[in-house]
Amino acid sequence: MCVICISAAGVKQPTKAQCEQMFARNPHGAGFMYLEAGRVRIEKGFMTFPEFWRAFRAHRFTAGDVTVLHFRISTQAGVQPEMTQPFPLTDRIETTRALDCLADLGIAHNGVIRTFSDPTDRVYSDTAHFIAEFLADTVKGPESLSSGFLDALGEATHSRFAFLDKRGRVFRAGDWIEDGGLYFSNTTYRRFTLRDVNRVQPMSIYR
Repeated sequence: MCVICISAAGVKQPTKAQCEQMFARNPHGAGFMYLEAGRVRIEKGFMTFPEFWRAFRAHRFTAGDVTVLHFRISTQAGVQPEMTQPFPLTDRIETTRALDCLADLGIAHNGVIRTFSDPTDRVYSDTAHFIAEFLADTVKGPESLSSGFLDALGEATHSRFAFLDKRGRVFRAGDWIEDGGLYFSNTTYRRFTLRDVNRVQPMSIYR
């Protein structure tokens, strides 16, 4: 199912403990995106937490930086660095495999897009197909990300999306959790106690 964490401008970055928890609950690789010289820089393919944390910490991000982090659970295409996220907006599906790239718009997804799922595809995830085959034709830039479009996208896919554009604006689709200024796509960013487990409904922790 994955989890996304958004730190907008003026908001503290997630802590090491939060990132470690997200990786532990979503252990199939991680990545992040941020602004670099007027573009969106995507770095991904970190398959262990120490590898991820070294790369993330090396940037010395502060509350003045916008970051979007993604921690993956594989539902298609197996466990591979190339299908970790974020992805760039592109109509060339092979571009989604890049481990380090620049883009005008970056995308992180939490959920399963059933109409683009193919359990026999061992190369590309449903998200990669959805971006290259649908979003690239539909989203021509940030101007396409209206509140109406984002609401419809979240509702139609039963998913959460985070878009980061080259001006540092973050656009969210679907239901999110705000905690200390950070936005999380589900509750796997925090540790659950026995009381929490007894209180939630089955699978609601992945909402």
